[in-house]
Amino acid sequence: MKYRIIRDKNIELMRHGTLRTTIKDIARYTGFSVTTISLVLNGKAKKIPKQTKDVILEAADRLNYHPNQVAVGLVKKRTNTIGLIISDVSNVFFSNLAKGVEDECRRQDWNLILCNTNDKHSRDISYIQVLADKGVDGILFCMALDSSKKKGMESIGLMEKLKIPFVMIDRFLEGARCCFVSLNHELGGYMATEHLLKLGHRRIGCVTGPDVLEDSMARLTGYKKALAEYEIDFEPSLLYHGNYDRESGINGADYLVDKDVSAIFAFNDMCAYGVYNRLKRLGKSVPEDISLVGYDNIFFSEILDVPLTSVEQPVYEMGVEAVKQLIDGINSGNCAEKSILFQPRLIVRESTSEYKER
Repeated sequence: MKYRIIRDKNIELMRHGTLRTTIKDIARYTGFSVTTISLVLNGKAKKIPKQTKDVILEAADRLNYHPNQVAVGLVKKRTNTIGLIISDVSNVFFSNLAKGVEDECRRQDWNLILCNTNDKHSRDISYIQVLADKGVDGILFCMALDSSKKKGMESIGLMEKLKIPFVMIDRFLEGARCCFVSLNHELGGYMATEHLLKLGHRRIGCVTGPDVLEDSMARLTGYKKALAEYEIDFEPSLLYHGNYDRESGINGADYLVDKDVSAIFAFNDMCAYGVYNRLKRLGKSVPEDISLVGYDNIFFSEILDVPLTSVEQPVYEMGVEAVKQLIDGINSGNCAEKSILFQPRLIVRESTSEYKER
């Protein structure tokens, strides 16, 4: 009788998810053997009467039973779990990316572990090891901003050493042999610059991203290509090498104003936000004094005092596609080396206008 009372208390805890239900608990509750319970719950109960199966399944539901995914993974050598290593979840771009990843994981009935590195390479390394220890089947990897090429290849080398399938998202390193999901950034850089050139601007400054990142270099290539088509010489002095953050925009604005530019192309919207606020403090009006183009088209782009012209990345869709590619690679046993590039779209708003002689 004493055991019965304790069991009844535990039943209430199990039903409310406070206490984890095991197969042994269901066996005690129903009176059937652990072997019988296991066969029913694993769909291998061909010779067990339907009435028995119904009792066991009803008990499992009542006791809020969920299989231990780690234990299942050890048996099946599959956890149906992927890890997402993301550089800065507070950045709207990456939170939108994570939303796409999460939604597609849910649609495919996969689990997701999110790791935020705050753009620190050391955390890239530690999280790769943590995810490997947790038995994830694959990793979606967006490397930290402070990664040099050597550091980035260290992260990739570790995943290869651990034999974890992975897909890189957004940020890519030349020489990395893997599946890569991103945007056609060269076209994006070209579209932003061409827009300003069509408006008559000729001295167009840039606040770039880190030189080590291929996506930043691709935007710069697009910028140079547009200038060349308009027979305008490229001036390295009109570049401020930033770090994809608001502070880079502030410092870049200070630098470029002294270069007498009539327009600024910021390589992401966080930089553009910094540029905009600094120009305002310097008494410069956007777009009357300086036209401004950003990149990413994150949500605040259209709610600034002067809505921002920006290159849109379909970041949610990129997250969805990255999950599909990774799961396909896991299922086939081969994450093929390939690049999947989405196409950018220029969203024109009030932050750009025709050039006026000063």
